[in-house]
Amino acid sequence: MEPTRIATARARRVLRALVAGAALAGCTVGASGTSGASGASGASGAPGRVRTAPSTAAPSPPTAPANTDIAAPPAASRMFAFYYLWWDAAHWRARLGPSYPFTEVRSPLPAKLGFNGCNPVSLYPGNQLTDVSAPLYDQSDPARIANDVREAASAGLAGFAVAWAGTGQAGQSASSSTLNARLAALVSAVEAYDAAGGRFKLWVSYMSSSRIRSEQAMNNDFGYLWAAYGASPAFDRSNGGRETVILMGSRKYPLGVLEQLSGAWRRHFYLVGDENWRTWNPSRGAVFDADQYYWSSEPPSVASYAKIASLAAMVRSERNPDGSTKQFFSPLAPGYDKQLAGGTNCVPRAGGQTMRDLYTGNAAARPDAWLVISWNEITEGTYVLPLERYGTQSLSTLTSIISGAARGEA
Repeated sequence: MEPTRIATARARRVLRALVAGAALAGCTVGASGTSGASGASGASGAPGRVRTAPSTAAPSPPTAPANTDIAAPPAASRMFAFYYLWWDAAHWRARLGPSYPFTEVRSPLPAKLGFNGCNPVSLYPGNQLTDVSAPLYDQSDPARIANDVREAASAGLAGFAVAWAGTGQAGQSASSSTLNARLAALVSAVEAYDAAGGRFKLWVSYMSSSRIRSEQAMNNDFGYLWAAYGASPAFDRSNGGRETVILMGSRKYPLGVLEQLSGAWRRHFYLVGDENWRTWNPSRGAVFDADQYYWSSEPPSVASYAKIASLAAMVRSERNPDGSTKQFFSPLAPGYDKQLAGGTNCVPRAGGQTMRDLYTGNAAARPDAWLVISWNEITEGTYVLPLERYGTQSLSTLTSIISGAARGEA
């Protein structure tokens, strides 16, 4: 096997050609995406039709804080990690199964891995995980969330893209659900960290993929988000002066639903789609300011880099209503393994090389920002949060990537 540096140089030469080809082929790829998406949304109405949001969904906007960071900084300093709010004792028990020895002082690893870092074998009936923390990581404690903020900021991350959805009801509050309460704790932690001289910000990754939500529920949730946090300094406003919200699984929704949501909330939120090279097209792109694709299982290969490059070219070929170019945010994962939880494929971490290769390969698309998958998605094996099996390996690799990018080494 040839040295990594030579392999990387060769990959970069190939990728330059792929990116150029992707830019030229953007219309062709987009046409195929249009075909697939139009079939899904044909019954939802013609492109451009925008319905008025229910009056209860749009509260009077709060006064936003003074913002001196309207212009987006370089991508090297815009690396956000997806952050999940559900890790507590009940969630660990549900994932580790009833046979796991929760009372042991040092939590044992729940599974063995094959020689290549894949093909896990569970050591306890009902277990779905390959790693744990000791003691078990518990976000019911606000101090744990505050520690995540400090640790992520110290690693060089610009912020979290926090996975959240409200109750879907009008009149909700921070005490209406566990996710609402933990979002409030996260916002408070970020505000406190920044007030003490730090710099860390939030995007919102709206949880609308695994569970398809109604228009009314989404309007109520967006209304709560704006009323509760529209003036919070914890949120990043480098994207056009608006808080950034990613509509996860947007490719699963009819066009009419996306048009309604965009028409009601785009003036408040910088809306990011979750479309891929098969689903992005001008009609769907018109409702978003930017796009990303949550490709947690992306393999490090020239073929996958070419797909990312083609999607970036398609997104940037269109303009927003204010004339600005749509942005593209690239995925970046340390590896992937959901085999014990029903998944079929695995991308080994390879001692950090997988993440380095994905960064080098996807950088050819010149993303406007990066979305790390993830801080703490332990079930899918994409976490960089230090746990028992890998320790600080993945987080240290990520810090090295961020530092190198800042020095212009990307």
